[in-house]
Amino acid sequence: MLVIINILLFFLAYHTEVLSENGIKEIESTIISRISTTLTGKHYKIKAFATDNMKYIFKYSKILIPSYECDEADVVIAGDLLKNKDCEKKVMIVTKYYLIRKYQNAVAAFYWYKGRPNIVFIKERLEKFGIKLPTEYEKYIDSEKNL
Repeated sequence: MLVIINILLFFLAYHTEVLSENGIKEIESTIISRISTTLTGKHYKIKAFATDNMKYIFKYSKILIPSYECDEADVVIAGDLLKNKDCEKKVMIVTKYYLIRKYQNAVAAFYWYKGRPNIVFIKERLEKFGIKLPTEYEKYIDSEKNL
């Protein structure tokens, strides 16, 4: 699975100019789906609550299904500020760097920096939720104090 993420990240980093907006969204959805699988341990029917600007992931993902209530979600995917404070209690994946600093339950981030895609998992937050990542993800793990 990590090989696929690395290939997708490489492709996004060097070939975004040839992809349509829908193509980029499809690849982003695939990466977010794989991160969700890694965090939840589920391989299908992962209930996800998404902010309005991230709802496109459900169009492209084969494993994420929309949850309209945070309480029922396995994971929250935030690409913008959350309107519901209850969502802040769930395991979160964010798509903007400033959101990983804002939300203490954001255990993972997939975001763009200087035109390149980045993935980061926060060690202390993973431990808080008892999430153990496979060893091949170690290069994406960082400490909260480095944020």
